[in-house]
Amino acid sequence: MEYQKLIIAFCYYSLFILFVHQSQLTYAAEKHLCARHEALYLLQFAQGLTVDHIGHQYCDDKTRAKTLSWNITADCCEWDGVTCNRFTGHVIGLDLSCSSLSGTINASHSLTKLGHLQRLNLAFNYLDDFPLGNSISKLSSLTHLNLSDSGMEMQILPELSNLSKLISLDLSWNYFLVGQTTLTSLLQNLTNLEVLLFDFVDAPLELPKNFPSSLRKLSLEDSSMFGNISDSQLFHLPNLQVLRLGRNPSLTGTLPNFNWSFSESILELDFSRTGIFGKVPDSIGNLHSLCYLNLQNCSLSDLIPESIGNLTAITELTLSSNSFTGNVLSTISKLNKLVHLDLSNNHFQGSFPESIGNLTNIIKLTLQCNNFTGTVPSTILKLNKLVVLDLSFNHFQGSIPESIGNLTAITQLTLSINSFTGNVPSSFRKLNKLHSLSLSLNNFEGPIPDIFANFSELDTLDFKRNNFTGPFPYSIATLTRLGSLELQNNSLTGPLPSNISGLQELYYLDLSFNYFTGTTPPWLFHLPSLINLYVQHNQFTGFPNELKRSSSDFTDVNLSYNQLYGKIPDWILSLRIHSLDISHNFLTGFEKQVWSSTDLWSLNLENNFLQGPLHQSICDLIYLKVLILAQNNFSGSIPGCMGTPDSYIFVLDLRMNNFHGEIPRFLHKGLQYLGVYGNQLRGQVPRSLVNCTSLVALDLGNNKLNDKFPIWLEKLPNLQVLILKSNLFHGPIGDLESQFPFPELRIFDLSCNGFTGTLSSNLFKSFRGMMGVDEEKTASTNTDTDYLYHISLVIKGNEYDMRITSIMTSVDLSSNRFEGGIPNSIGSLSSLVLLNLSHNSFRGHIPAEFAKLQALEALDLSWNRLIGEIPGPLSSLTFLEVLNLSYNHLAGRIPIGKQFNTFPNDSYCGNPDLCGFPLSKECGNKNESPLEHDDDDDDDDSFFMSGFTWEAVVIGYGCGMIFGLLMGGLMFLLGKPKWYVNFAEDIAQQIAAKKRTRQKKRRQRRGLRVN
Repeated sequence: MEYQKLIIAFCYYSLFILFVHQSQLTYAAEKHLCARHEALYLLQFAQGLTVDHIGHQYCDDKTRAKTLSWNITADCCEWDGVTCNRFTGHVIGLDLSCSSLSGTINASHSLTKLGHLQRLNLAFNYLDDFPLGNSISKLSSLTHLNLSDSGMEMQILPELSNLSKLISLDLSWNYFLVGQTTLTSLLQNLTNLEVLLFDFVDAPLELPKNFPSSLRKLSLEDSSMFGNISDSQLFHLPNLQVLRLGRNPSLTGTLPNFNWSFSESILELDFSRTGIFGKVPDSIGNLHSLCYLNLQNCSLSDLIPESIGNLTAITELTLSSNSFTGNVLSTISKLNKLVHLDLSNNHFQGSFPESIGNLTNIIKLTLQCNNFTGTVPSTILKLNKLVVLDLSFNHFQGSIPESIGNLTAITQLTLSINSFTGNVPSSFRKLNKLHSLSLSLNNFEGPIPDIFANFSELDTLDFKRNNFTGPFPYSIATLTRLGSLELQNNSLTGPLPSNISGLQELYYLDLSFNYFTGTTPPWLFHLPSLINLYVQHNQFTGFPNELKRSSSDFTDVNLSYNQLYGKIPDWILSLRIHSLDISHNFLTGFEKQVWSSTDLWSLNLENNFLQGPLHQSICDLIYLKVLILAQNNFSGSIPGCMGTPDSYIFVLDLRMNNFHGEIPRFLHKGLQYLGVYGNQLRGQVPRSLVNCTSLVALDLGNNKLNDKFPIWLEKLPNLQVLILKSNLFHGPIGDLESQFPFPELRIFDLSCNGFTGTLSSNLFKSFRGMMGVDEEKTASTNTDTDYLYHISLVIKGNEYDMRITSIMTSVDLSSNRFEGGIPNSIGSLSSLVLLNLSHNSFRGHIPAEFAKLQALEALDLSWNRLIGEIPGPLSSLTFLEVLNLSYNHLAGRIPIGKQFNTFPNDSYCGNPDLCGFPLSKECGNKNESPLEHDDDDDDDDSFFMSGFTWEAVVIGYGCGMIFGLLMGGLMFLLGKPKWYVNFAEDIAQQIAAKKRTRQKKRRQRRGLRVN
């Protein structure tokens, strides 16, 4: 009994002592726990740095500079980011990450006096140098040091190795210059290190032998490491649980067999964005504890091994952006702890297994960009925890079942670019947590159901490129958070709602390529956040009468290809807008034609019925870069302000108008395209264009310019298109001054002028733009402005108004008076597609070098004075579709084979000494000898000139249709100019004289034969 009393007494005494101790702790807590001298050290530390209030990209927007709250009157243990020992009051932790700090923490800094500091986190700031320099070793109690992404650029200090108590070291995302030697010395004493996150630069993967065996987490992401991953010592660290080697593209080799010492304990593996290749080994199934595996964007291929089904602990599996093939194995359904499965951007095929329904914990499933076929497995609708489902860029087909409404947790549903059919299920109305819904580029049909009334979170709605019909869904007007709406390329009809005020956050709206009718409703221009508006290719007939907009600027407004009529309202010219396109409508003028939008940089009014001179206020558009007024009835002169050095215009398209006068002087170096084709411009080509060193395309065709060839254009280094056709240019090309003239030229058109003389072979030797054009390279370097460049080009006998493509190459010198031989150097233009030298006075043989023009599709040498045989190697031109050699003096057998077997008789007419297929004249018979015609070939130009008679129009393209139709069209439009009438009369007299001479010679021959 006494023994029990002693026990009870001892318990009461212990409770009393505990109560007293707790009271002391409570009393101590009410006082300042932090030592005053340590608080002063912290304040000195803070005063030595600057707070820039610049948010870091990896920090939350709501984070603040923690040091700004520090106050000497308060206990420093209560300051933001400061942790103290609860018993001693010493500062043991300092977390100032994401505090917008900048400056230098030098070696004599007060921070070194915090001798009890165990944890220091300065991540995500903007420090100038390594903190404390070589004095970092004074913080001998440090166990955790985090300097991640602190903005430093320097060498790693060897003094770090003196921090022997370090357990975790994070130096990632900086610009340290670390080599193998530095790493060895750094790790010499860090034998307790369990976590290492580092950025190496140019360091091999082979790590030092003294690498701490205690290491549990190692991250070397984005560290520029190199070497073969297959036999690295990393895979022999016995306690490793996390290994991250991602974003090191110079790490190569194959994945090793997963039979390491830590195979049973490894939790995370990241090899993403490395250069590893080959198969995933079957031994992957040995990693039974693995929770995270990321193999994204490597070069892995072949099938997924069956053993992947053994990774039953895995929650996140990313195999995207590789070259995996075959079917997705049903064994993947064993991974029932998966939360995230990403198989996107591979070559998987076949139907997706029904067993996908077993992954009941999955939240994110992304299968886009594969070759999956068949219908979506019905079991996918069991995954009621799904938040993200992306099946885009596959070949799924069939209709979407009504049961899709069971996925009520889903926030992102992407079914775009498949072959889905049928109607949109009405059960979609249950998916009211959606943030993003995309059904684009499928074959959905019927009306878009009005199901959006409760979609309060929807931000993106994309139904473009389907077969939807019916009216605009009115319930869309209730989507107050909607930012992007795309309904383009459907068959939606009827007027738009007259008033929508709920779409206050809508910034992107595309209703183009539908059949919407009526007046464009005012709300299109009233929505306060809207910056991109596309309603082109509809049937809108008018503008709103007024504008009420007081918020953000428009970036892009496109109303082109509608049925807008009448005058352009004054308010649209005063919008704060960057790009405005109202081309291809029926607009007739302007209400005031006062251009007051100083923000406008691109204006397209092409193909309307606008007329009259340009108002001088267009010069007030000081930021205008692109001006397209083509195919209207503008008249007057071109405003000179467009060519001043202060102008920003780099695309000026005035084609097919009635501008007259001279081309203004252009002094702006940034001008890239000048198109004035089809106007009434006179005078000379302004020599000031030589200052426009960025000029890419110059189209002066079909005007009344009277000048010699502007040889000085050879100096323009970027000129790719030069069109001078159908003007009054005259004289020889002239002597070239540059060693490499016109180095980038791809389209060269001087047709229908009065150029004379011979062609220098040096002219074509430097046309590098027509030599070995790489289609893929030129396509990849296209810019938006390439799409704007328009020209009028004769292609295989027909004239087209077309946008310039990067692979179009053409030389057209037809309908001039060039003479002499055809330069052999044309044969070096290996990428040439169109070559027209017709209606000139070229003599000699067809160059055999033409056989090198393997890309040639059309060749017209008609109406010249060429002699000899057609070179046989021309039959190797397998792309040649159009050939016209008519009306020359060619003789001998026509080559046979390949394309030459497809050309009609008209390709050779007017060459009586040619024989063989397709002509009826056989070779080797007793027809007239070619010698009988020698006397007919006088040295005058009568044969060439015969092509300039009205017979050219009647004969057809095969015998001169290009020139005939061109001259016929000019006669119709302009009447017969005096120079042409005199010219034609002279030709007629020459032809009559020639005919009489031939008849006389024939009578003499007959007389000789009779005798």
